[in-house]
Amino acid sequence: MSGVLLVDWLGRGGIAQTSESWAIVLGAAGHEVIVVTRPDRELGSGAVVVTAAPHARGRVGAHRAVARAASRAIRDLGPSTVVIQNYVLPPLESPVYSAARAVGARVVVVVHDHRLHTLAAGTRVGMKQHLRSADVVVTHTQFVAEGVRAFAGRTDIAVVPHPAQLGMLRHEREDLVLPGGPGHWAGHFGVLQRAYKGGDVVEALARTGADGWRVLAVGVGARDDVPGIHAIPGYASPGKLVGAVGATDVTLAPYAHATQSGVVVLGHLVGSVPVASAVGGIPEQIEHGVDGWLVPAGAPIDAWTTALATLADEDVRKEMAVAGTARAWRDHERFAARVAEVVA
Repeated sequence: MSGVLLVDWLGRGGIAQTSESWAIVLGAAGHEVIVVTRPDRELGSGAVVVTAAPHARGRVGAHRAVARAASRAIRDLGPSTVVIQNYVLPPLESPVYSAARAVGARVVVVVHDHRLHTLAAGTRVGMKQHLRSADVVVTHTQFVAEGVRAFAGRTDIAVVPHPAQLGMLRHEREDLVLPGGPGHWAGHFGVLQRAYKGGDVVEALARTGADGWRVLAVGVGARDDVPGIHAIPGYASPGKLVGAVGATDVTLAPYAHATQSGVVVLGHLVGSVPVASAVGGIPEQIEHGVDGWLVPAGAPIDAWTTALATLADEDVRKEMAVAGTARAWRDHERFAARVAEVVA
């Protein structure tokens, strides 16, 4: 096989959406692409064809199953390039690196987050060796690149813009009809039960009642018991999520910390202006006042209501939305060109 074997450890969330874009772009560039991931995950929802690892019990068992399936596929097919998206448990991932070296494949490691914040999220034990042995290390923000440099000592990191979510956009969009009369909608999307996503800020905004604004929350952990929030809890299919973001005027991203944000890109793509905390890699994705709004880290709730008051102006908001969509596709073109160079 002269193509690319792509490994995605989780097959869900923002990394899976990015993996889809890698697979679609590389396929369009003429590469034969095989994707290995966990079974029954978003990455296997139809946008790209995947090779699913066997079902296994428990988080560790499932992770080991993906590593075994990927290393077996590498040894059987002999791809010219192996692209590994992020990491979870590096000691269990070592067979993939060994298999790639055994068949002479180039190894590209894409690091989405150089930190793991809890024991449940995984560990970096053994990751330094993987990063140092890789032929290419890719990040989607300078913020992550600096973290990888500090951790692994590599200075030759390829910083590639975050891509458009091509896989999500291939699904039929389910337009969302929001309740009530005239007014503006601010949306909060994703796995909202995670504290760093800033649900407390969104709840405070809803309770404060920013003039003329209502709040939509969509995703796992969306609370339907908070006055002022229209909640759609649970997993949202790609078409439903794109429709929900497109139904809002702004997308709220009040992160406590972040390396990059897929929801910022999706907001740009569908014309929902991102209003986000200026933390981590987020300022690399938004030009303040041009294609979105950056709120200083730790700012009081007044800073968020001020942002919404500014974006209540239809002309101001629409100008930012147009600029954001143009930016997202410009960044995606840069992504596609750079990824083609990295793999070639």
